[in-house]
Formats: sequence, structure tokens, C-alpha cells
Amino acid sequence: MEYMDFLNAVRDYINETAKDVKVTVHSSQKNNGVILCGLTFSQEGYNASPTIYMDNYYVDYLGGSDICEIGDRLLNLYHENDLAVNLNMSFFDDFDSVSGKLFIKLINKQKNEAFLSEVPYEQFLDLAVTAYVRVNDKKIGSGIIMVRNDHLKHWGTDAETVLSVARKNTHDHDGYKLRHIVDVITSFSGTDNALLADRSDFPMYVATNERMTNGAAVMIMPDKLSEFAQVIGGDYYVIPSSVHELILIGKQQQNNTHDIDEMIRQVNETQLGPDDILSDHVYMYSKRDGVLLF
Repeated sequence: MEYMDFLNAVRDYINETAKDVKVTVHSSQKNNGVILCGLTFSQEGYNASPTIYMDNYYVDYLGGSDICEIGDRLLNLYHENDLAVNLNMSFFDDFDSVSGKLFIKLINKQKNEAFLSEVPYEQFLDLAVTAYVRVNDKKIGSGIIMVRNDHLKHWGTDAETVLSVARKNTHDHDGYKLRHIVDVITSFSGTDNALLADRSDFPMYVATNERMTNGAAVMIMPDKLSEFAQVIGGDYYVIPSSVHELILIGKQQQNNTHDIDEMIRQVNETQLGPDDILSDHVYMYSKRDGVLLF
């Protein structure tokens, strides 16, 4: 049974079995044109409909689990974790209320042409600056809602205003910082690496925000890029390791951009989820000119 047939079969079983929930097959477009399909659970009296993506359950099915067993597990998951939620979304109706929750996300322009036709954006080099709203709930945690053109009409505002507010919020509140690669490695391993102890001989850094989410947005912040140049000691290469963070390398340490581009492509193909990829080539920051080039 193919994946979509599997989803339909589980949906039908749950809808025939459960009396309090309605399940539908839901497709969601993610970054870089990635489409995720899962099952959305809705319940009368609640305005939030959680979607459960089914890849792992499909693996179980292929391994021998039957449709009824998987459907029962999903129902237990839904009820035991009390996934029926009412979110207070009244703030979303008014631009003054939503403006403080606007932030930016940097994405690949070429890979997101269809998506960009539906949302406000600004081109930055070969990338696109988009806006999203952060939503927080004590029960379900945090989430995001991408700003679409229809939202602008509802709010009575324009793309320039939304993106300007989102840029300022992101710059002022997300706590962007530069960490030496040794410190990053140490934080994960718990021990310092003696081979990399002399940081002055190894000017490689990671730039992201305190949330470590959508941190590549720092690429559009001239003052931060200038600060980084002071730390690194001159011009540097910007490696888009994902939409969440950047790797910066002093230009004096590496002159072959072809090698860097090849490394980026290999990492994108083997280490990143397709919706986390930002770009497949290196950028360079010129300290003298104060600009990012590609």
C-alpha cells in the first residue's frame, strides 16, 4: 500500500471508530517546496486542529502493524495528551496587536517561487526575506504562522510595513551572537578539544540567535555583520549551513570558494532536511565596503 493510500485507510478507520473526532488527510507546504502529508484531528468546540505526520507509522505498517492497531494508537495519543485545544487568536485580527509578534525568515528564492507568489517578501541577494507571526500557548508550546497576502488585506496594511516591523523585531529581540566553533563543539561534547584550543589560528565561528531557530536572518543585518568582521579580523566567508545558522570563516584562511561550494552542496544533500536548506553556495562579507556579496 502506497503512503497516501495508507493515510486514507487510517483516516477511514478512525472516522468509523471514533465518535468525538473527525480526521482528514492534510497536506502542508514547507520551505523549499517540501510537501508533508499527515492526519489532522478536529473536534467540535475547539479551534485548533493538530496534525500528526505519519512517516514513522507508515514504517510500522510496512513492518507488519495493521491499520486498526495504528488507528487505535493515534486515538490514544490524541486523547491521552489532550490535544484538543482552544487558542485565543483574537490578537491576529488587528495589526496593532499582531505587530509585536512579527519576525523574519530568510529562505531560498528560487526553491520557493510558488510560495512567494502568495506571501509578502523582499529579495535579498539570491534569497527572499519573508515574515511570520509567533504564536505561544502554555499547553502546546510555540508555533509560527507565515504571513500571507490575504493577511495584509485583512490588517489594512502593506508588505513594506509588515516586513519593516518584522525586521526590527528580529534585530532587537532575538539576541544574535557569534560563537567560536571550539565553544560550539565544547558545548555539545562537554570537553574542550586541545587540537582547536588556539582560537586565533582557527577563525571559524557560528552565527545564530538565542532561539537557534531561523538564525540565518542575521545575514540582512549590516550592523551585526560589521560586528562579526571586528571579531574575525577582516573579510570573511559566510557559509549558509541552514536556515537556522551560519558558519563564518576568515577569508585569509580559505581562498578556494569552489571547495567551499562543494562542501555546502554535500552537506545539503547528506546532512540537512530538505526544508532546512538555505543556499548551495558561499557568500563573502567585505569589511571595507560593509556589504555582503555572492
